[in-house]
Amino acid sequence: MRALILTFLRLGPCGAYALAAMFLCSMVLLAHYPASEFAWWLYMTILPVMREPVFMLLAVPGIGLWGAAAILVLTALFGILLAIRPERYQRMRFVHAHVALIATALTAVRAVQMQAGLSGLSLPEVLRGDWSFLPLAYSPLGTVLFLFVLAACVCSHAAIIRRIRVR
Repeated sequence: MRALILTFLRLGPCGAYALAAMFLCSMVLLAHYPASEFAWWLYMTILPVMREPVFMLLAVPGIGLWGAAAILVLTALFGILLAIRPERYQRMRFVHAHVALIATALTAVRAVQMQAGLSGLSLPEVLRGDWSFLPLAYSPLGTVLFLFVLAACVCSHAAIIRRIRVR
């Protein structure tokens, strides 16, 4: 039972990469069917969680939409192999999990730094105030995904520390 739970936790980064690939697919779906309620629901559900990492990946020169989708799908599939055989590829699992952690944390950090203030314009004081205390968009999907990826990182750290102690 313990091994099954640990395998499930190690699949957290795969979920992050798969969700990013689903976000790209939702963009294509929305472009082809702009009146579809499902396309908008899928896009708007994943948007707050994967906006920054996916747009950063798309900003790399030479990587198009389909190239980014292929990279993300292959990375998610590779993560399944890393989760099934945790003792064989410890360093790769460490890197795989931490890249996913940085990507999921990037969205939260960007959301904290965003402001909606117009302090540079000459507007009345009511409109010019500091809007940084506006409530952030809370995403339960993003929180759950971040916790799973964090658990995968903790598992990779524990495996490396255990390996060092055995030597």
